[in-house]
Amino acid sequence: MNESDMSPNLVEPGQNSESNPPRTPRALVAAVIIMGMMIILGTVLLVGIIIHRMMNHSASPSAAVQTMAGPSSLAGPALLKLPRHVGEQVMAVTARPDGALAVTLRDEQGNARILLWQPEQARLVAELTVASPAER
Repeated sequence: MNESDMSPNLVEPGQNSESNPPRTPRALVAAVIIMGMMIILGTVLLVGIIIHRMMNHSASPSAAVQTMAGPSSLAGPALLKLPRHVGEQVMAVTARPDGALAVTLRDEQGNARILLWQPEQARLVAELTVASPAER
């Protein structure tokens, strides 16, 4: 048999046949093993952190702030006596992250005041007066 009689599509046995698949590079196998180990370690670490936080669960963060600030000296609820002017109405009350309340007052002429109140101490901390545009 000479070369012209052979079909060009035939492959010699042992070269890229199904019985002999190509080898996977060692670097790829090492990378897969390392990533698998990292996933397992990360999962174990995450479960450990969750268990630790559940076992050492403290009260809410606001309770921690209150214990740091000291106990309130008030026997009952904190009452705010606003120094209101004639015709003023409360327009909004906004809670601040530090526990204070911002109370917005407005009168018929459009003048506004913002009072900063700390309920834990039952006192006004600051007052901002904003005049209407007509009075400027």
